[in-house]
Amino acid sequence: MKWFDTHHATRPQGIERKHAHIVGGGIAGMAAAAFLIDDGYMDGRNITIYENLPTVGGSMDGARNEHGYLCRGERELEPHMECLWYLFSKIPSIDSPGMTVLDETVAAQRDDQIYAHSRVLHRQGEVYEGIHDFTMSKRLTDKMIEMATTPEERFEDMTIDEFFGDTADELYQSSMWICFHSMLAFKHYHSMIEFKRYVVRFMMYQPGADRLVGITHTKYNEYDSMIKPLHAWLRERGVTFRTGCTVTDADLNADHSRIIALRVRDERGEDTVSIDDDGLVIITNGSMTTNSAFGDNTHATETNRGTEDMGAFTLWKRLAAKDANRFGHPEKFCSDIDKTKWVSVFPTVTGYPEFFRRVYERYGYAPNTTTGAITVKDSSWDISMVFYPKYFPQQADDEQVFWFDALYGENEGDYIRKPADQCTGEELLTELLYHLGMLDMKDELLAHTYISTCMMPYITSQFMPRTINDRPRVIPEGSANYAFIGQFCELPGDVVFTVETSIRTAMMAAYGLLDLDKPVVPLYEAQYDIRVLSMCLRKMLGKDAIDTEDLPKINPLRMREESRKLVDAFNAIPELDVMAHTY
Repeated sequence: MKWFDTHHATRPQGIERKHAHIVGGGIAGMAAAAFLIDDGYMDGRNITIYENLPTVGGSMDGARNEHGYLCRGERELEPHMECLWYLFSKIPSIDSPGMTVLDETVAAQRDDQIYAHSRVLHRQGEVYEGIHDFTMSKRLTDKMIEMATTPEERFEDMTIDEFFGDTADELYQSSMWICFHSMLAFKHYHSMIEFKRYVVRFMMYQPGADRLVGITHTKYNEYDSMIKPLHAWLRERGVTFRTGCTVTDADLNADHSRIIALRVRDERGEDTVSIDDDGLVIITNGSMTTNSAFGDNTHATETNRGTEDMGAFTLWKRLAAKDANRFGHPEKFCSDIDKTKWVSVFPTVTGYPEFFRRVYERYGYAPNTTTGAITVKDSSWDISMVFYPKYFPQQADDEQVFWFDALYGENEGDYIRKPADQCTGEELLTELLYHLGMLDMKDELLAHTYISTCMMPYITSQFMPRTINDRPRVIPEGSANYAFIGQFCELPGDVVFTVETSIRTAMMAAYGLLDLDKPVVPLYEAQYDIRVLSMCLRKMLGKDAIDTEDLPKINPLRMREESRKLVDAFNAIPELDVMAHTY
């Protein structure tokens, strides 16, 4: 972004009378409140956040029970998440006095930069060196080029399988796919629109994906390092948090341009919150961790398939039933649990450092560093794992934690002969040990480990095939006082399943509803950087330099047709905004 655009916006007329009702206390809702206050001049005392859970943070969780730690997942962050770092350049760290959260995160990289020494394993613990070869056949390369040059509207309701057709098998065996889908949880039946967006959005990391170059992390888990500081900052400014309070419905005026009331339910019963002419409503209209269920060492998780209470999805369904053209089609995302669920596992190892020591020594990691993702290529469950040095500020010296998932947990295990969602924590960890070639440690490790497991029925619901109009716009056309935020609203050019998406939609909602004369921080568009394109091409060719024989052969009889394609592609590049906007 241009530093010129970091100017303070003009104070909106009548802002002292404005008040905001934010549905959802996850990172998106909290970020929206922060932008309303810090960039939009709104008094924090005029903001209420409604959260149906007893704590804030949404999917960015991290806690301890009497036996060990619980954490459903971790985020893969990177330096080009511009809205994320813009926000956290403003928020003071709790653990590092005198630093912002951004400062603290940068310092964490200096001490512990992620670099994958052993990105992929196979054959019960052997390092798979083939992961560094990103070359593809001409047929698959041509298909990737076709994907890159095809407007995404043609991919509506299309799966990855359907687009790649008879080249799909090669794609799924390629190093690009192994790195890509294991980091991002893509499956072959997910949205082709979303696949293309991801490939384009993060192409700057494709050349280093086999080493996780560019992946960053916070000092501790994201709840302690991001949610707690942001929560404290908002509370200091008077924001009201109504936890344990569910927004069940929203009343609209006759032309659906305004929300005039919220229907809420808490321990005291049901109530109606009226929204006057100065009221703004910002809604998180879906959650990937809705109806999560936990298990442990000796208990398998349950899959909650109930449809009566689906949290934020229920509110979205009720709004969509009133105006699908404006609010989209939530059923496209939350109606096929078997294609949107998987199990995550978070073990706490106490008093048994031998396991971590063996993993780190075998796979080339220095002690007390974060490994980044390690994937088991030949696991029928498609296991990936991450090991952390210290993930919680209160973590004792003899405690070690790590995380792994079973992306295709519906399959029968290779050692434990049943699906992952039918397994206890001990069985899940045993399957992992089998793939690490460390079953000799099983009894001792299990005796020292508390294993928290979690089934998330909708964890990849945002990846389901869709059209461009199946999700509402952040501010729907004709809206006078409401907006949508989070993973289930349409965000042109950007992807889902990232913290950046939640915060970018929050910024768009706050700036748009207040009509601020300040631009939203723009996306980093790597696809228009010739340096990135050159790096990607050399990686796919497996060469340090491109030779003339690497260039595509052009049939002279098709010269005019190929020239037209080149011109069309060139003309499709958007103009670079160099204006000094004064709005």
